[in-house]
Amino acid sequence: MAAPNFCPRCGSKLGSKFDGGRDRAACPDESCGFIDYGNFSIGAAGVVVRDGRALLVQRGWNPNRGAWQLPGGYVEYDEEILTAVEREVMEEAGIEAKVRDVVGFRHSIGGSIGGPSTNIYLVFRLEETGFAEPTFDGDEVMGAGFFSQDEMANMERVQSLSTWAIQKALRMHEHGGLHPEIDALPTTRGGWSLFGARHIEDMLR
Repeated sequence: MAAPNFCPRCGSKLGSKFDGGRDRAACPDESCGFIDYGNFSIGAAGVVVRDGRALLVQRGWNPNRGAWQLPGGYVEYDEEILTAVEREVMEEAGIEAKVRDVVGFRHSIGGSIGGPSTNIYLVFRLEETGFAEPTFDGDEVMGAGFFSQDEMANMERVQSLSTWAIQKALRMHEHGGLHPEIDALPTTRGGWSLFGARHIEDMLR
């Protein structure tokens, strides 16, 4: 994504500054100090499995209208990532679920297939808590349901990243993945989301 021409803080025309090993767009006003480090976003998606069948939603908006994928979306700037993925699963498919662990993540550079901003997209494994039937709004999401891997193989336009994540989640050990560690660090700061691998003794239980 192209750098901005004017400072978003003070409105001055941006110049250039060598910072962090490369030239970057920067405000010439030293009292402002703005340096453009690029445009970044974080996405989160959830794998929810019921009786060996994984939850998918069908996109109602472009790009890729009609494609089937995991429920998910962007993490808001002031939102914890666990809250975000649980919210997205509820909003897009009407399924209440809680995060178990991290399945994996995808990184894409801005301007590529991932969109205009450089993006980290984390996929979580969630455990259902409500056991309702999937619902959808008919606008942003035009379909939702639980599907087996055989069914997905015969469906059109199932997102490859989603099938990769589902296969990973189905093959993971019960205690596999990176787990939320709420009380791992002594801190009074809010807004933390910390994840860590389980010890081998936990994996063998």
